[in-house]
Amino acid sequence: MADHSIYIAGHRGLAGSALLRLYARRAGWRVITRTHAELELKDTTAVRAFFQQERPTHVILAAAKVGGIKANASAQVEFLLNNLRIQNNVIEAAADSGVTKLLFLGSSCVYPKHAPQPLREDALLTSPLESTNEGYALAKIAGLKLCAYYRRQYGRNFISAMPTKDRKSTRLNSSHIPLSRMPSS
Repeated sequence: MADHSIYIAGHRGLAGSALLRLYARRAGWRVITRTHAELELKDTTAVRAFFQQERPTHVILAAAKVGGIKANASAQVEFLLNNLRIQNNVIEAAADSGVTKLLFLGSSCVYPKHAPQPLREDALLTSPLESTNEGYALAKIAGLKLCAYYRRQYGRNFISAMPTKDRKSTRLNSSHIPLSRMPSS
């Protein structure tokens, strides 16, 4: 019998699938996943019912509405609202159901467009964001702040990490780096 259970939201994405492979090999863990078709994370009632039924002890929140430069720039409202709904539903349901630890995966786009390199945590909210993905970035900032507030106000072990971007993609609709900035080799 497993000592711990972990729900990996977004287990089909790049980060989520890597974490799924990691935890699937670890002894003592019951890994819980749901596809988008099985659980709509924007549906508050469905998310709450899932948490009540499965009762995970740990959560990795890697699920998000994602897209590249063109998609983000042309659908700011959808990226902001959908990501707020997803993360708020999962984080709040995790808190209400007594999850021991939650890891929220954000994005390096939460940092200002002209933040000094290498990025430092204290650069957050110090100057304007990249305008092409501002809706997505604002949602991710809200998620990491929500985790910090749950930690500060309620003592919950909710933490955030900001994975880096894929600099190898050359697809305009899904790439995060303008093609003109791509390294030549």
